[in-house]
Amino acid sequence: MFVSDIQSRKRKKYCFLKKEIHFLRIIFFVLLCFSFLCGSALTEAQEEEIVTAKTFVSHDGIHPGESFKVAFLLSITPGWHINGPKLDDEFLIPSELIIDEGDKIKVLKVHYPEPGSGRFDYSEAELPVYEGDILLGALIKVSNNIALKKHILKAGFLYQPCDDRTCMAPRTLKLEIPFKVVSLSKKTKEINKKIFSKVDFEKESR
Repeated sequence: MFVSDIQSRKRKKYCFLKKEIHFLRIIFFVLLCFSFLCGSALTEAQEEEIVTAKTFVSHDGIHPGESFKVAFLLSITPGWHINGPKLDDEFLIPSELIIDEGDKIKVLKVHYPEPGSGRFDYSEAELPVYEGDILLGALIKVSNNIALKKHILKAGFLYQPCDDRTCMAPRTLKLEIPFKVVSLSKKTKEINKKIFSKVDFEKESR
C-alpha cells in the first residue's frame, strides 16, 4: 500500500512536470514567433522606399550631337523629409543626383529645386530639406557618333530619409531613363512640355 502511494505520487509529479514543460514550450514558441514577426516588420519598414520617382525626357527622339533634358519627379512619403543638396552638418548626407556618363553621354547641368528649411530634434541648426514632391532636372549631351537606337540613361538618387526625431542610413534610388537616338533626317518633337516648364535650367545648380 505504501509503495503504491509512492508510485502514484511519482506518476502525478511526472504528469505535472510533463504538462509544465509542454506549457513552457508553447510560451517559447509564441515568443519566438512574435520576435520573428516584429523583426520582419522592422526589416520591411527599413527596406521600404521613402522616395519614389517618375522620369521624363524632353524629346521623342534625339539627333547625334544634340543635347536634351531629363526630369525626375520625386515623391517623398508623408512624415519624412530628405536633406537638400548643400549641407553644413558633417553628420548628415546631402541629396545628390548621380548620372552615369561615358564616351557617348555627358552631363552638362544638374538642376536642384530650392529646398525648404526646418528645425528637428536631431540637429541644433536649421536645415535645408525637401518634403512632398520635388522636381529635379539634368541637361544631357550625346556624342556625334552615338549609335542610332534606343538607349537607357542610368542614374541614382542618393538621399538620407529623416523624420522629426532621427535619420536613417543613406540609400540610393536607382533610376533609368529610356531615350531614342535617330538619324539627322528624321524629325523630332518636344514632349512633356508641362513638366519641363517647371525646371529652370538657366539657374546653375551644379
